Amino acid sequence: MLLKKPIASVILVLAVLIFGGIALERLSIELMPDIDRPTLLVRTDYSGAPASEVEFRITEQLEGMLSGVRGVQQLESLSRQGQSLIFLTFEWGFDMDIAFLNVRERLDQARYMLPDQAERPQLVYSSASDEPIATIALQLANVSNQEFSNRLSLKRWADQVFTRRLEQQEGIAQALLVGEVQPEVQIRFNPRFIDRYGLSLSQIQQSVQDANLFSSTGELRDGWYRYALKIESRIESMEDLRKIPIISLASGRVLLLEELAEVRMAEADPTSFALLDGEEVLNVLVKKEYGSNTVEVFETLENVLTEIRDQNPDILIEVIQEDASYIENSISNLLQTLLIGGLLAFLVLFLFLDDARSPFTIGISIPVSIFLTFVVMFLFDIQLNIISLSGLTLGIGLLLDNAIVVLENISRYRQKGLGRFEAAREGTKEISLAVTASTFTTISVFLPLIFLGGFEGAFFRDLAATLSFSLIASLLVALFILPVFVAQISKQSKSKGVLSKVSKGLDNVVMAYERNLGRVIQKPLPIILVAVVLLAGAAFAFMTIEKAVLPPDEPSKVEYLVSMPGNTALRSAKQASADVTNILMERTGQSNILSLGGYTDNTNLSSITNEGLNKFTISVPVSGFEEARKVERTMEGIARTYANWTFQKISDNATGVVSVGQDAPVQFSVVGTDRAFSNRVAGAFSDFMSQQYGETNLELKYPQRIQAYQIRFRSEQMLAFELTEAEVIRYLESLTRGAFITDWNRQDEQISIRLIGERGRSLDPTEITLDIRNKIIPLTDVAEISRIDEAEQLERIRQAPILTFNSDLTFMDWWWDGGEIQQLVNQFMQESGHEIQVRGSALQVISLLKELGWLLMISVLLIYLILAIQYENLKYPFIIILAIPFAWIGSFFAMYIGGVSLNALSFMGILILTGIAVNDSILKVDFMRRYFEETGNLEEAIKEAGINRFRPVVMTSMTTILALIPMLIPFGDGYIFRQSLAIALMGGMITSTFLTLYLIPLVFKWTNGSNVK
Repeated sequence: MLLKKPIASVILVLAVLIFGGIALERLSIELMPDIDRPTLLVRTDYSGAPASEVEFRITEQLEGMLSGVRGVQQLESLSRQGQSLIFLTFEWGFDMDIAFLNVRERLDQARYMLPDQAERPQLVYSSASDEPIATIALQLANVSNQEFSNRLSLKRWADQVFTRRLEQQEGIAQALLVGEVQPEVQIRFNPRFIDRYGLSLSQIQQSVQDANLFSSTGELRDGWYRYALKIESRIESMEDLRKIPIISLASGRVLLLEELAEVRMAEADPTSFALLDGEEVLNVLVKKEYGSNTVEVFETLENVLTEIRDQNPDILIEVIQEDASYIENSISNLLQTLLIGGLLAFLVLFLFLDDARSPFTIGISIPVSIFLTFVVMFLFDIQLNIISLSGLTLGIGLLLDNAIVVLENISRYRQKGLGRFEAAREGTKEISLAVTASTFTTISVFLPLIFLGGFEGAFFRDLAATLSFSLIASLLVALFILPVFVAQISKQSKSKGVLSKVSKGLDNVVMAYERNLGRVIQKPLPIILVAVVLLAGAAFAFMTIEKAVLPPDEPSKVEYLVSMPGNTALRSAKQASADVTNILMERTGQSNILSLGGYTDNTNLSSITNEGLNKFTISVPVSGFEEARKVERTMEGIARTYANWTFQKISDNATGVVSVGQDAPVQFSVVGTDRAFSNRVAGAFSDFMSQQYGETNLELKYPQRIQAYQIRFRSEQMLAFELTEAEVIRYLESLTRGAFITDWNRQDEQISIRLIGERGRSLDPTEITLDIRNKIIPLTDVAEISRIDEAEQLERIRQAPILTFNSDLTFMDWWWDGGEIQQLVNQFMQESGHEIQVRGSALQVISLLKELGWLLMISVLLIYLILAIQYENLKYPFIIILAIPFAWIGSFFAMYIGGVSLNALSFMGILILTGIAVNDSILKVDFMRRYFEETGNLEEAIKEAGINRFRPVVMTSMTTILALIPMLIPFGDGYIFRQSLAIALMGGMITSTFLTLYLIPLVFKWTNGSNVK
């Protein structure tokens, strides 16, 4: 029907291009697929408690309740000073909304089991979209940013104006402040004044609390009317606070708070800091809404920031880190490679086809297929990311295959004398089943992804979907659109000029190939030796190339986590951070160095394990590997200077996959409640491994330790002095960080009120005296004081306490000797009776490679079964799939020569190659099979297949290979990712095409030699 009505086809093509363009504009743009690792975090604050106390009273109690939650796959926890962190990892694909509700219910049940001083457990569900899309630095212009009053005014403006303005914008979910000054009202009392009037600290606290009371007390009824009653706070200003009455004296005078203590607004103990080039700034972390387009959200943010800058010239607003530019550049570069690859593939058609008009009829399949894929991506909510676009780019050459086959068949019917319409109809009808089967054979390699769970399955789904959609779209174009254009546009004509010369040159190449093939058939030993050598070399390349989850991208920043001794205060960490920043600026010349310390973002799973009052991160922006190496060398020098600090390089986590801490390739975890004993076990294990395997050094994963004071009250002495434990604890709190009284809600701001005693030069508990009840009592008289040393962080896995050690074993050590190392671990456990678990990133990578290997084998098996069903024969499908290992040879050689690791992306190239490598083999074997069955002449069947199928085999391979060339060019952001895919696929296509042309006919002759008539 469409053949007689070409206008309908034109309208259909235009409709696809228009709707595809609209879909492209509306597709969500991200760097990587939105993969949410099914992990929940339970965070419980227990202020002031050491790690051992947190583990015993918080972590163990909650783990017992949470271990039975449905769907929990792994339970890990960290207990540290003042905080418990429990990570619940669920099965991939589990409904996290249900998981959240189930965990919340268990936490509500466990609340009564926790100490009264502990905060309510907080449940955090963090995904890749919770990563900040931009970091903004705020500073006051022309004034000091160190003074408390200036910092407070900036914080109030940011909190009440800036962040609210940002959060009102579409797509922006949250704006978090880092390094903000927290004001608090400090009531600094003199113990002698309090004792003079016979007062206690609890009386002062109660008086302030009563003055800050706000509550509803009911209602009054007056006939037909009723009136609500509420009690308002008497504190509306600092002066009101100072005038709070405490007690009425015998003389009738009322004693006011200001007569007993100094009342002032001051800075609370900070919990975070932010430095830019060593200068204090107020940082704002901007997070987008789930599912929002990062690039569009950042454009909105930039527009708002421009307006705010114009309205507030006295405030400096600078975006110091953002992801949108990198994402936009990466996607833009990939779209450029898509366009260039399509043009190169289109150029091949001009060289191979005699008719100058034919390339235009075939070329229409590329834009139509791609734009139709954009429509499907929009309907199925698939993001436009570097993975999905790579699927499209890799498939550019494949999009032409169906069109080429259909066009060739139509041309054959034209040569028989049929008219344009009859040839288009009959040629398409004859080939439609074979083309459809070939397309679905290629797509079938992605079916095993259904069985591949976890990160791998979620990560590859976008690429598999887009490539499959584009191939189906190209099939539809080849069967329904292409015949119409061929019938209307093409005509029988002889090529002229350059095209004629190219055609003659190709004919000469075909004749040369025919002669070489004849020699190979007669003397197969050389080609067999070549194949064996290539197989051995590929095996060596596979064993020696680097293995990784993802390829290392060209760095845009170098980030380090610096951990200082456990008792280091945040202010000391801030000063240390400024010192390190200044050294980096002097030695590297870099600027815009951002340093964050303390607790910056308690909702982000990827950063929370690296936070602490004694820790800070330094992020240095760089451009390329050379600058990154210079910064790394400088940091190594700084690390040698500060030997008691720990410097740890933080790798970029583009996938959003969260793990607890930074894992070494191979780790050993000793299980046991007595961690001091576990440390001795680790020493014995290290000696055992050094004797049996080779020198093995172990270092603690969390080496930091803290000093703490342990106070145990003496009951008899407490009674003798008429003291209570609560009274003494309240007094000690007031001497240290201050005893919290209440929160004062002033306008839109909530300010803590603390009772603080006069601080002496030393806060050593053995030197503290209690000035209570007109008595001066040394603390040592009523309590035993001892100093203890304990780990800063305590780790648990599956409710078992462990002590984890990073080893110096590399990934390749585990790759080659993993089985032997595991046997030695088992032997040590049998001999010593102590349990040791082997963990680390090397095990995760090898587990990933094994899963991907099974996926590859299932794909090959699936292809074989499809071909066996299609041919109703087991022999010919076996000959066809021999092209697959020949293709793998080229992939491994290309990765080895190109310095590309075997990672998830390069493996995806190999998987796609597995699906398309058989296509050329199918063309050869199918022709030889049919000719041999018709004539019985095996030699002639092989010869005719070489002559008639050389052009389509080389043509389809060339279109695919040339379409991949732009992906190899190292330009623009994100090129490393597309290189991994392209190198694996291109190398395999080259060897597959070469060996298919010679080895497949040879194997066909061997397998059919006994059937020669």
